[in-house]
Amino acid sequence: MALSLGIRFPPVQPPLEIAEHAAEAERAGFESAWVTDTPLIAGLWGDPYVYLSLMALQTENMKIGVAVTNAFMRLLPAAGAAARTVHDVSGGRFIFGLGAGGSSAWALGMRKGQLGMMRDFVQSIKPLFRDGKTKWKERTFELNPPRKIPIYIAAQGPKTIEAAGEIADGVILQVGANERTIAWAMEHLERGAKKAGRKLSDIFVMMSVHCCAHSDPEKQISRMRHLMATFYLTSTYILDVAGLKRVPPPEDLSIYPDLSHAYDMDEASRVASFVPDEAVEALALLGSKEHWLEKLRMIQGMGVQQILLRGPDSYNPPFDEIAFCREEIIPELGRL
Repeated sequence: MALSLGIRFPPVQPPLEIAEHAAEAERAGFESAWVTDTPLIAGLWGDPYVYLSLMALQTENMKIGVAVTNAFMRLLPAAGAAARTVHDVSGGRFIFGLGAGGSSAWALGMRKGQLGMMRDFVQSIKPLFRDGKTKWKERTFELNPPRKIPIYIAAQGPKTIEAAGEIADGVILQVGANERTIAWAMEHLERGAKKAGRKLSDIFVMMSVHCCAHSDPEKQISRMRHLMATFYLTSTYILDVAGLKRVPPPEDLSIYPDLSHAYDMDEASRVASFVPDEAVEALALLGSKEHWLEKLRMIQGMGVQQILLRGPDSYNPPFDEIAFCREEIIPELGRL
């Protein structure tokens, strides 16, 4: 199966406008479109399910998904109702993306990475989708009729990756576009699958990859730097696996609203200046057409089926990346 591409849209511009951009992405050859679920970042991000419903109406065949919600942002009955709605509006094209919690936890002042809560959530909502009935917090909830809504888990740490292998229909790996880290992640995914008597082929394998298609190579590095800082702040094990040197971050990382969702990308690059160029090049997707294709060929060879591209800007659609992929990358995917 040839590698395919998905694209992420921040829910900032009016929903119908984003829906029209999703339709343009579908015409460009993207096979899925995703919206994030951390409402009110910088007072700008809206509700993903409203955006996804309009995207469903403007597109024909592409999958649409939330990337990703979590067990404390959406209580199970609300999440089930939202998923049911977008599933029906889209004619069954909706994917329910779920994570242990990162930016949402920060926004709510909660501890991130609550894997146990996420696992319990999946094990409760899965029978709701599959069988039309589930037990949650000692109450019974129904979905009539049941809907076959796939559940994909966003995963970065080894325990979360293994949990995805055990209980999810798909995984969205967040380990950087690096051969070593992908091989490491696939080992953990297979380990989790084996625990549940499953095979890797039972799981749809996606990767979430930060990318930049700006025409200026220096700008590409600059616009990716603050996004790679996350590995230095919370996921240094990824650096170890990739063979990258750990660099202690400065004490002051103050930026509005946070470094991963910086409103001012020039300021973000300055704040994240401790991140070496080498790390950006090793973990992000950037450079020339040939460099993109080389990395995509490697990623496909590791068993990844789809890449969810995440542009550098948290507040505007990834126009440069859509155009670059339409003209230079998607026509080549079948020949990787």
